[in-house]
Order: sequence, then C-alpha cells, then structure tokens
Amino acid sequence: MKPENLSIIIPGRNEELTLTPLVERIHASLASAKISYEIIFVDDHSTDGSVAVMERLSKDYPILIHTKRGKAGKAYSIIEGAKLAKSEWIVMIDADLQYPPEAIPAMVEKAQKHGIVVANRRQYKGSCLRRVLSRTNAFVFGKLLFGISTDIQSGLKLFRKDILGHIDENSIRPWAFDLPLLSTAREVGYSIGSVDISFELRQEGASKINLTKTAWEIASGALITWLNVKPIHSRTKFLQSRHFCFGSKSQ
Repeated sequence: MKPENLSIIIPGRNEELTLTPLVERIHASLASAKISYEIIFVDDHSTDGSVAVMERLSKDYPILIHTKRGKAGKAYSIIEGAKLAKSEWIVMIDADLQYPPEAIPAMVEKAQKHGIVVANRRQYKGSCLRRVLSRTNAFVFGKLLFGISTDIQSGLKLFRKDILGHIDENSIRPWAFDLPLLSTAREVGYSIGSVDISFELRQEGASKINLTKTAWEIASGALITWLNVKPIHSRTKFLQSRHFCFGSKSQ
C-alpha cells in the first residue's frame, strides 16, 4: 500500500542558508502530490541561526524541532528523529539541497512494492574525489559484500520505520548508517527500490563530511554488518568465489 503520510527527518548543523528553500520545496512537491507530512528537524547543536529559521518556518509548515541529545553524527540524528515520528514511513534527506525533494513523490509511488526506496545519484555534480569514493564504496561494500546495487550512501531514502528496530546497533557509525539500514531491510523481508536523481553542487555553507573518516566508518560498519548477517558457510563461499583466500585450489 502506498504511504499516505510521511515523517521527513532533516538532520542538520549550521545549515541556516539552505533550510528555507528546502522546506518550501518539500511542501510544494508533497502538496501537489496530495501527500501529508511532518518535518522533524534534528539540530546537532548549531551555532548559527538554523533553529531560529526553523522556528519561523514552523508557523507556516508542520515542523517539529528537536535538539539532539545522544551521540554525535548524522546516523544518530536520524535514529533520534525516527523515535519522534508519527508516520510509519520515514524520509531522510540531507539539509544541504544537494538532493532534490521533488523526487519524494516518485519514491512514494515505488514504496507500494518496496519497504525502502533509495534516490540513486545517476548525475553527479559533486567533487571528483567524493564521486570516486562514493562509487567505490557502493561497489565494494554494497554490491560485492551484500549484492545491493543501489546507491548505498545516498542522503535521500524512504523506508518503513519498523526496519530501525531490527538494526544491530554495533554496526552503526556516526556517518555510516545506510548500509546497515539497507541490509537489515532485506533481512527482514523487504525489497529495495530506487529512483534516479541528479546530485547537485552545494550552493551554500560548508560540507560537514570528512571523506577519509567517513570511508573508514563505512568500511568498518559494512564488515561488522556482513559478519553478523552472513552465516559462516556463506562467507567462506563468498571469499572462495572471489579468490580472496590465500593459496591455490588443489587440482
């Protein structure tokens, strides 16, 4: 069944310049598609005017402002926000306007068949280094380890809230929540859908991502998740099939 209402989680820190256009675009897209929604802004202790901007916007739009209380990092912001969500369907979207909220209605349509829908970055206008790291991580840790072909690191996803209750917390890293979410969704019986998008350049503010640190968190989190969800015989077969084992096969 297609979701009739959404809880949209926006994790953010010092994004005062992008929040107004983001909220306005979310509203325009969902209002035209006749989809009801709430926005949960999880503020990671901003030092700019982000909270003031959202307080002003909350007079015209359904916005709940939550000051983060737990661990640092985007992953934990999403988890905290989801605990406040009224809908059984969660949208996570970055606050920097690099992901188009106009894609959400198409993702809702896909959700009729899937428990989670990913916005695939087919056109990528970000930095060359970020693009290479993102696609390398998607291939190595998404496709090779888990057989997941979607854009695992996409900052725009729609998913059923109940998936979160099955995630192994040990596999979550501050900036690496996506692969545990996707693999867990599949483990509990949901399929993964996707919608292609154009990933835009950041127009305002500075990126909060440390590429090296994030890559390490993704790698370590992926391996922990893989070891937890794969039976031993499946891991051994996987390694042998890709010639990762030392020595040659006996003739």
